Amino acid sequence: MTTAIADPVLEVHDLTVTYRQKPALWDIDFGIPQGVLVGVVGPNGAGKSTLIKAIMDLVPTASGYANCFGQSLDEVRQRVSYVPQRESVDWDFPASALDVVLMGRYGKRGLFRRLSNRDRRVARECLRTVGLEAFADRQIAQLSGGQQQRVFLARALAQEADLYLMDEPFAGVDAATERTTLELLGELRDQGKTIVVVHHDLQTAAEYFDWIVLLNTRLVAYGPKAEVFTPELLQETYGGSLTLLANVSELARKQNLPVRE
Repeated sequence: MTTAIADPVLEVHDLTVTYRQKPALWDIDFGIPQGVLVGVVGPNGAGKSTLIKAIMDLVPTASGYANCFGQSLDEVRQRVSYVPQRESVDWDFPASALDVVLMGRYGKRGLFRRLSNRDRRVARECLRTVGLEAFADRQIAQLSGGQQQRVFLARALAQEADLYLMDEPFAGVDAATERTTLELLGELRDQGKTIVVVHHDLQTAAEYFDWIVLLNTRLVAYGPKAEVFTPELLQETYGGSLTLLANVSELARKQNLPVRE
């Protein structure tokens, strides 16, 4: 299933990425419009994180390309914000939560230009938005996993970008934090921002995302949630593991447990 888009904010065309001559992504082709909250969904090993990294030029591609706002990433990098997986970050780096958030302001000021009082106000406001203003001076190594993830979200907000790419931003956070953060992303969407999130929880994917990209090395489908988030396409994406997910979900419901993949 494909959806025609006149002026995509993000366009991925014939993208292939290989690791040790084995395809991690194969011939991926889709576009995303402005002002939508997009979930990239698929089983483990489907290439979801690789897709985000390829868009950000963090992994080499075998073929194809990705454009943002009709241009290469280098031409519009200041308009694109990236939230990496928490596990990929050296949390022993000696920096406070505020220091990390201020890094998001350098795209506006330039790496070697001095940050202004306004930059610091914006950074503190972003920490307040994610509920961490009281932890501004806390070393990031002393924060919990969920708090560290929220610091990275605050850094992305401080960048004041137009396109946000988030690689599993809810890994290691509790369900309440995930829900609060998704509501915040919905507010960004309502401001005309475009947010692309690698996500694992099918239940919240169905509830919160406007668009869905179904991925399993190849692109299965993409488009508005009502068209893509169907039993048939989910079965094609997950195969036999979808039955297992459904069984776990049903057991969790009966036991009144939160549903997490």
